[in-house]
Amino acid sequence: MTKTFLPLFAAALVLPGAVLAQSTVTLDSFSLGDPPKPDAAAAEMRDCLVDPSACDSAEFGGGAKFTLDDVVNLGVVERKPKPPASATPARAGGTIAIEDRTKTPEPLPTIDLEVLFAYDSDALTPQAMAKLSTLTNALSDPGLKGSKLIFIGHTDAVGSAAYNKSLSQRRADAVARYVQNTMRLGTGQIEAVGVGFDYLKDTRRPDAAENRRVQLVLVPGA
Repeated sequence: MTKTFLPLFAAALVLPGAVLAQSTVTLDSFSLGDPPKPDAAAAEMRDCLVDPSACDSAEFGGGAKFTLDDVVNLGVVERKPKPPASATPARAGGTIAIEDRTKTPEPLPTIDLEVLFAYDSDALTPQAMAKLSTLTNALSDPGLKGSKLIFIGHTDAVGSAAYNKSLSQRRADAVARYVQNTMRLGTGQIEAVGVGFDYLKDTRRPDAAENRRVQLVLVPGA
């Protein structure tokens, strides 16, 4: 019996060392400098802001288009005065260069956000705060810095125009306040305005849920 257990006892003495050797972790086996993987939703938001024409997201794309003239008319951005025209007309190649004032203004970068609110409430839900946290990650991209953030609140067409405009303003304010506090933005870097149901996303279904949204418009250099 003694001869039978001696090999097993010897093996038991050897095996712990073998296990320890196999489980040894060195600093060469991983790198602390590996960058974190970008959040997919934040990356999609960023891409839609950088190039709205290439945005194929049903939520983020397809919303109302706003030009600089539009946001000026909404009263959230002041147009910077143009420098006085030179007394001597500019010449290019021996001819007088004439400014084309009939050119259609370019739409500003924008995305729609389906931010969830309880009925008749402007309090942000946990789902809404999670989505806005993703948005702040997208806006931290260096290519989007230096722009003024305009949050435009939209509603569906159920109810009076006055009621919906007030509700959309309160909801836009709530979204802008959350983003401002999270990103620590100055008061001049962010604005909010409510437009009620003036810009329905789905005009064929005025009461559709996708009409109830908050839209972000970027005004570069404002």
